[in-house]
Amino acid sequence: MADSNSSLDRYRVAITGASSGIGRAIAVQASKRGATVALIARRESELHAVQQELAGSGHVVIVADVADDDEVGRILPEAVAALGPLNVLVHAAGVHQVTPLRAVSAATARRMFDVNVTSAVMLAKSFRRKDVRADEANIVFLSSAIGLVGGSGVSVYAATKSAVASLTQSLALELAREKIRVNAIAAGIVTTPLTEELHARLGGEVWARIEDAHPLGIGTADDVASAALFLASPAARWITGSVLSVDGGYTAQ
Repeated sequence: MADSNSSLDRYRVAITGASSGIGRAIAVQASKRGATVALIARRESELHAVQQELAGSGHVVIVADVADDDEVGRILPEAVAALGPLNVLVHAAGVHQVTPLRAVSAATARRMFDVNVTSAVMLAKSFRRKDVRADEANIVFLSSAIGLVGGSGVSVYAATKSAVASLTQSLALELAREKIRVNAIAAGIVTTPLTEELHARLGGEVWARIEDAHPLGIGTADDVASAALFLASPAARWITGSVLSVDGGYTAQ
């Protein structure tokens, strides 16, 4: 039994990117801590599969593209219509692409900023509405360790995640008077279907160097989920504007 500070009992939590990876892990853990969850992503069949993994009942699936201007405004009101005012928004949806500068196009950069940054801004704008969020509520964004220290071949991705970290700090100040906390996780590389594809593409030698750059080794989606839900919980009631590194020591070097 979780203690009262870490419990999410009766919390209503909206999670983007919930069909796989870190978003899925956050959804499963949140349900086990007593939350009712709105699962948000583009892939309906995968969302329903995750829904079957959740503890408890009353969870809902919302199929939407967070980078679509016509869809992003309906996502949270739809979650509220099903669950009631939201306690937490976890924005885990995002895209990662390894692209050397010589191969970057304007279209690629715009798409990555739309998915990783603009969607975060617009979802936060929707969340702050009094008919969407509970009286005391909070947002958890997913940034990245690469957004804090940079990395070769991922300049656009790193720029988007750095923007998310900066957005977190600014919104924390702006929304504090409305009793909305805003925090972020700067995640290192964890084992997900996406990183397994990356491992296969990069090869064993390059992947070994990536592993060596994480002193505690490659993490799991559950490692990041635990930290995200700590920030979302009453245990973090005095934390806002924090960008918490959950990276196995990657950014400590």
